[in-house]
Amino acid sequence: MRKMLLVLALLALGTGAFAQRAVSFRLSLPPAGLGLGLEAPLERNLAFRGFVDLFPGGPSFLAAGEVLFKPDLGQLDRDLRGIRPYFGGGLGARIAGASSVGVHLSLGAEVLFDPRTGVFLDGEYYYPFSGGGSSRVVLGVNLR
Repeated sequence: MRKMLLVLALLALGTGAFAQRAVSFRLSLPPAGLGLGLEAPLERNLAFRGFVDLFPGGPSFLAAGEVLFKPDLGQLDRDLRGIRPYFGGGLGARIAGASSVGVHLSLGAEVLFDPRTGVFLDGEYYYPFSGGGSSRVVLGVNLR
């Protein structure tokens, strides 16, 4: 009985946390890639973002998780409400013939059309611990 109550409590908490997340659809250049991600708020101006991008030219994947400082400029001036510049970083892994793990950094801005929909432009840099980093630009949509 206790296990059943624990499972029900976890499901209730999990669905509540899932309601606060954003699903991201991502398009990156160069190299050309498509991706899918999840973003969840941690604190008022902090968010966690995890994503997986597929690069068909390789084929290879880039999976990363990062913490972003993402303030809403509407806190400073009401006319700037919905504009959210951000920067942050975390760990990433490129999964290909020769896989590698490294540091992933992001710098960008998101513009909210309404509380549930926003577009973002992101500059990302991936530096594997084995050396030889790469940068790219990502255009995407967040749906909350």
